[in-house]
Amino acid sequence: MAKKSVQKPKPATPKTAGRTNDGPLIPDRWLPWIPVIAGVLVFATGLTNEMLGIDDHTATVDNPAIRDFNLFTSINLGMYAPLTWAVYAIAYALGKDSPFWYHLFSLIVHAINIYLVFQLLMRLEMGKRTALAVALLFAFHPLQVESVAWIAGFSTPFFSMFYLLACLNYLDYTGHPDRMRPYWVSLLLFAMACLAKSAAVTLPLTLVVLDLWRRPPFNLRRRLLGYAPFFLVALFFGLLTIYSRNYSGTNINATGTILNFPERLMVLCYTPVFYWYNTLLPFKLNIYYSFNRVDGQLPWPYLVSPVILAGVVFAAWRYRRQAPWLWFGLLFFFANVSVMLPFVSQGTFEFIADHYNYLAVIGSALMLVQGWMALQGKWPDAAGLLRWAGYLWVGLVMVLCLRQIRIWKDNYTVVTNAIDNGYHQNGLMYAGRAKELAKRGKVKEAMRDFDKSLEINPLLYESYKYRGGLYGVLKQYDKSVADLSKYLEQYPKDAEQYYNRGLSLLNLNRMQEAIADFNKTLELNPDFSRAYRARGNAYRAIGETAKGEADLAEWERRQGTEGSGQ
Repeated sequence: MAKKSVQKPKPATPKTAGRTNDGPLIPDRWLPWIPVIAGVLVFATGLTNEMLGIDDHTATVDNPAIRDFNLFTSINLGMYAPLTWAVYAIAYALGKDSPFWYHLFSLIVHAINIYLVFQLLMRLEMGKRTALAVALLFAFHPLQVESVAWIAGFSTPFFSMFYLLACLNYLDYTGHPDRMRPYWVSLLLFAMACLAKSAAVTLPLTLVVLDLWRRPPFNLRRRLLGYAPFFLVALFFGLLTIYSRNYSGTNINATGTILNFPERLMVLCYTPVFYWYNTLLPFKLNIYYSFNRVDGQLPWPYLVSPVILAGVVFAAWRYRRQAPWLWFGLLFFFANVSVMLPFVSQGTFEFIADHYNYLAVIGSALMLVQGWMALQGKWPDAAGLLRWAGYLWVGLVMVLCLRQIRIWKDNYTVVTNAIDNGYHQNGLMYAGRAKELAKRGKVKEAMRDFDKSLEINPLLYESYKYRGGLYGVLKQYDKSVADLSKYLEQYPKDAEQYYNRGLSLLNLNRMQEAIADFNKTLELNPDFSRAYRARGNAYRAIGETAKGEADLAEWERRQGTEGSGQ
């Protein structure tokens, strides 16, 4: 689309411009498909990944909106995302808990997004080389793995698809302000993005950034009136998200509340710097990142991050005319991470997460690509070396992406990766790995990890539950009773754990206590048929034969009923 007027001074050399048009020799019609094919080939290696115990089941097979296909009233994981639930429901209908279909839908949506990113950059007149390079990085940067390879992260690429379509329609509108249809289509797509995930509320900020870049030929009053409906939709879904988190009980104080104001400011400045570092050197990406003090103080990277951030912002502003791509890329990045920056510490969501970068990586990649081109123009004698260094870095990024996808193949690998990189999430990562080891029959290794999780955090009651169960398997019944008692003090409505403690008490010959636990089990869940058999045996052991025979008869009756399917 041609510019209506000269908006920005032309740079001294085309290679430093944000809008070079010296595309490769490949026919134009094939250009957008190169990054799409590359992204599909890379992420297809994750189609066999397992369904993880980290929210995957909760988001899909255990989600009432999926099983009952209730898209209008169900809130899950603190989210109201009916369009995402609809896709999960289709995958569930096709394969129940088979992870393949969920991964396939995520791969398809990511492929669509790669194509849309290329088209967006071309519409912004970034040039073919830039559009191709940025789309390639969007396609297979390791930061994208969490969003695409994690089943519970599907909502991020899914909302991004509607988000990018909304941007393209908005650009159609600003290019032809006399045509209102693209405007209303953009607004509708924005609402659909929010119905896929509330993180889409950043779109109005992105539209402002797009207008700052393109400077569409209509007056300020009309522009503000055009923004208003988008901001109103964003406000509505923002309030809905606050309600949904409160409703589901996820809006609780997060770990970050222990930070004082200066520390919070340092963490706020550190977050974008950390993202940029991981964009450039994505060697140690994790499912979880923590903010850990050393000797009571935050480490030195936190202390210098305000200076680094201020320097980048100042340089982008100072050279916004000579290098407009730097200013635009920075604004695009911040527009898309704005609601995920750690301004507050409410909710169970982490301060830092790779999937917060799914769209923001477009801005980061644009700064990297155009900066790389600018350096080649500034130092022509070293242009060949810089060019090949860039190609090698892109190749390394692809290899690291493949490696990261394999890290996400199952619970054990993804959690072990975080632990090996020094992130244990206040003991939760050790507890998660211990549960996986227990499922694999590696009881001793599981016990070591449960011990480590409780050494780090004695209030991790889930570890008491699972370790208590393993102590029962190991016939260390005293320790089993002690652990399960600590758990039941905090969760007194868990019928199964009363039953498990009752079994350990039974083996310790503490019959009256065992009977009391079986009574509690049946009080909480009258259909817990195994408790009748266990209680019947306990009654018989203390000489109350009639009660014992009655319970055993009831157990046999229930077994027969369950076996006949009645």
